[in-house]
Amino acid sequence: MSLASREAPKGLPRRPRFTQLIRIARRNGLLPWRRLDFGTDPAGSDLRAEQAEGLRRALEEAGGAWVKFGQVLSTRDDVLPPEWGAALAQLQRQVAPAPWPEVRALLQRELGAPVGDVFLEFDEEPVAAASIAQVHRAVLVSGAEVAVKVQRPGVDAEVRRDVDIALRTIRRLAAVYPELRRLRATEIAQQYGDDLLRQIDFRREALNLAALGAQGAGTHLRVPAAFPELSTQRVLVMEFLPGRTLSELIADPAADRSGLEDAARTVVSAFVRQVAIDGVYHADLHPGNIMILPSGEPALIDFGSVGRLDRQTREAVQDMVIAYLQEDTQTISDGILALAPIRPGADEAAFRREFGQFLVEELGPGARVDVATADAMAVLVRRYGIAPPAEFVAAARGFAILEGTLRATLPSFDLLETARDIASEQLQEQLAPANMGRLAADQVMGALPVLRRLPRRLERISGAVERGDLSVNIRVLADRRDRVLLAAVVRQVLGSGVAVVAGVLGLLLLVLPLGSGAALDPHVTGSVLGGAALVLLAAVGVDVVRTRRGR
Repeated sequence: MSLASREAPKGLPRRPRFTQLIRIARRNGLLPWRRLDFGTDPAGSDLRAEQAEGLRRALEEAGGAWVKFGQVLSTRDDVLPPEWGAALAQLQRQVAPAPWPEVRALLQRELGAPVGDVFLEFDEEPVAAASIAQVHRAVLVSGAEVAVKVQRPGVDAEVRRDVDIALRTIRRLAAVYPELRRLRATEIAQQYGDDLLRQIDFRREALNLAALGAQGAGTHLRVPAAFPELSTQRVLVMEFLPGRTLSELIADPAADRSGLEDAARTVVSAFVRQVAIDGVYHADLHPGNIMILPSGEPALIDFGSVGRLDRQTREAVQDMVIAYLQEDTQTISDGILALAPIRPGADEAAFRREFGQFLVEELGPGARVDVATADAMAVLVRRYGIAPPAEFVAAARGFAILEGTLRATLPSFDLLETARDIASEQLQEQLAPANMGRLAADQVMGALPVLRRLPRRLERISGAVERGDLSVNIRVLADRRDRVLLAAVVRQVLGSGVAVVAGVLGLLLLVLPLGSGAALDPHVTGSVLGGAALVLLAAVGVDVVRTRRGR
């Protein structure tokens, strides 16, 4: 069961809010739902643009979780037609701030002390205000300049209620529109809903910030320092970083864009390292979460969505990256199947051929990766019943969001070629002599539990040999295909044996001089047995052909 399903809202009633949302949807031309156009026919482009603008206005009017849903969906042009994505990309990220008296009361409840006792200075006017939280500049008693992220009062219960309504609405839309079912809109919305519910707990975000900050050395990407002693479920205190987000730079035609390509390369380098080496990565790198500091150095903000990869998945990713750099499609296929075995009965050889062709055409030299590329790969693996781990899919989604951000900021930026070069550099760095000692130590530490148990296991084996009770169990026919093949062979051997016996008996009855006093006519019986033998042999032959084709 998903997080959104487990945490259905109880505090706020759904019916009045649902009625309000219906009015908003009708006022902006979104009802009836069957009139909405999610297709790609060029003739309907103007209608889709008009409907998409109505959706943008409706989401902004609804506020809260609805704005957040629209913002994250704007990066998924594999789910929505271009007209819808373009309108959602214009959703306001800066909204009217919550009244200061309400914010101050929340701060005092969360910190357990008056604002003036904790902060030397506190700007009542926020530097940024979004649908879920707003950020204020402040100065601690120690003199440190900090950013205080405060959850909008009452938004916790509102988000839980709105996420529940949003999921119900998308399920109804998916029941009406085959395009949404084909694109798994319900599943994608469920993932976003779960992610949004996690983001409203700032204690989790403080842990994410600390994890990314701990691995930030050497990435040249700024991550603000956290103040966990001042952070609670609804308040997060971190280092204040001055600068402009990519969203602001994109919206300002007069903005200085010099150095943006170097900053983009730094962000890509950090993301590749986070996924393949460190295992903790920022999973929501949309334009509003990447900031350019006055020095030109990029920095990350908003750490509500951070993914983690376990060591096994990380090592599989590294193996596939090395194979990709060497254009070894066979090893990449091995890596995919190691993470998620193919469906029993599926044609593994066909999958390897089709996947190899996909890699050459979609990820080969000169190719340009985008969200459609990731979606095409997802369709391919699903066709063969392969279900990659959820954390692997989340990392791919994070890469797709970053791709959308860079495409909006620098349309000519070649993400695939840049990522390929960066991965090669980072792998060479890992194999440098200075790092070989650490890698060897990691391998030795991983082998210590096995080595520690080895003497005891050898002693048990030698004791069993001395007593003569050593037994070895071998799991034969563990693969379903082997079991099917063996069953076919047994069936064919038995069928052939019965056919031979019937044929010999029939021949004897036909050629041997038997008396006429037998209960059955020997010639008729011999003919029946001979015919049965021929039918059985024909059936065995057909079975042999089918078995060979199915291997």
